[in-house]
Amino acid sequence: MLENIPSEPEIRPLSSGPLFQWLGVQWQGTNYAISLNSISAVFKAIHSHPSISSNLELDVAVHDGCVIFMKAFPECFATTSTHDFQAPDTSLQWALVLHPAMPAIMGCRVQSVVGPFWAKSGLASLDHDGQSWTVVHRSGVMHA
Repeated sequence: MLENIPSEPEIRPLSSGPLFQWLGVQWQGTNYAISLNSISAVFKAIHSHPSISSNLELDVAVHDGCVIFMKAFPECFATTSTHDFQAPDTSLQWALVLHPAMPAIMGCRVQSVVGPFWAKSGLASLDHDGQSWTVVHRSGVMHA
C-alpha cells in the first residue's frame, strides 16, 4: 500500500506552496505523472496471456491475494497523447492498482515507474530528475 507521506523530514520554503507526491510512469514512450493519491499499489508483474481457447481477452493480475482487472492506460487516465492504442505489450512490466472507485479492483500496466517524488499540484507538466512528466488524472474523475 502506498502512502502519501515523506520518508524523511524535508525542508521546504513556505513561499513555494504545497508539494504533493507523484509517481512517474512511462507508457508507450511518454512520461506521465500521476498523483500518488490515485494509486493504492504498484508492483512488478508478469504479463498474463489469455487462453487460446477463449475469445475474450481478459487481462488480470493478482496482488496480495486479490484479482485486479487490468485495463489499458488510456482507459484509466485521461491522456492527451496522440498515440494509437496498441495491443498488450510484454514490455509493460509494472502494474498500477487504482484506488477503488467501483466494486471491482482496477489497474493498468506501464513500462516503468519512477518515484514517488515531490512536486507542486495544478501544473500541466512536472520536472523531476532532468525529465519532463505530463500530468494525467483518473479518467472520469473531476479535479479542482
